[in-house]
Amino acid sequence: MKRFSKTVTAALGAASLVLGQALLTTSPALLRRAETSQWVASANASPITYVPPNRGRPQQTQGTGSRGCEALNDDKNSPIEITLVTPRDHTAQTVSERPVFYWLAGHTVNRPVEFTLVEDGNPNPIHVQQFDRLEAGMNYVALDSERGLEVGKTYRWTVSVICNAQRRSADVFAQGWIERVPVSEELQAQLDQANSPEEMAQLYAESGIWFDSLAYLSSDSDRLEALETELDNSRVAESEEATLND
Repeated sequence: MKRFSKTVTAALGAASLVLGQALLTTSPALLRRAETSQWVASANASPITYVPPNRGRPQQTQGTGSRGCEALNDDKNSPIEITLVTPRDHTAQTVSERPVFYWLAGHTVNRPVEFTLVEDGNPNPIHVQQFDRLEAGMNYVALDSERGLEVGKTYRWTVSVICNAQRRSADVFAQGWIERVPVSEELQAQLDQANSPEEMAQLYAESGIWFDSLAYLSSDSDRLEALETELDNSRVAESEEATLND
């Protein structure tokens, strides 16, 4: 089997998991905002053709942060914007025990940021990582904990901006879901014949394996374009379903 890998690094840290009340999630305006995604301008089409395993109800909602937790940049009244690089209307899949999680921030925010990963139905996190602040643009965490994802289980991942360490209910956060699935024999045979990371990304995308497809893309612009295309497709599916129900 030809193997392709990406070397990724991330700052390490630890904190306890306490979820807040304010949610921030996928924002189409954020994806198109020039100052936070300038690299998107050069990309004209999604580098992959993602075929979702299913489409369901939206799993993420939008909200605003508490007063005193605005983005601390040139416009202190700007709301904090976080976009998880993941589909919004279904649980994204992976075949990896330790996948990479990506998210996009609208502004640099001088507040601590916490990434947490928990198994559905279990409040104890299997991975917690903290950063000094939220950086504008693309951010990521490469899962490196001793305990990885198990096949057949669903997990919730959360990116939280800690507005007040003494009152975690004031956190601003975005959360999504991920499920680890087995690699089918057909897909494995195709992967064994792949000759480039780009081909690997497309094979995973055609099989509905979002996270692994994303990891094999060569640039952040490709990841953002893939997300924007998926969000557009999701909106079309919602519109078509609404029309059928009228």
